[in-house]
Amino acid sequence: MDDALVDQIFDFMLRDFSKFALQLYSKPSSTPEQMAFCQRMIRKANVDEERYQKVWQEHVYALKDIYEMNP
Repeated sequence: MDDALVDQIFDFMLRDFSKFALQLYSKPSSTPEQMAFCQRMIRKANVDEERYQKVWQEHVYALKDIYEMNP
């Protein structure tokens, strides 16, 4: 598997994980202990526009028109 693809997968997973940690942190019902854990989970992904474009070109756009819906 291409290293750029794996890195991009972790990029989106990190962003999703951080988003949900922030949502949990922001809930009025979150305890101080939960909020402390959530703060430790929030991270900013390393943005690499070149890698992003490479993955889209080689792995996403390459599949364009390959699959069709069943009639």
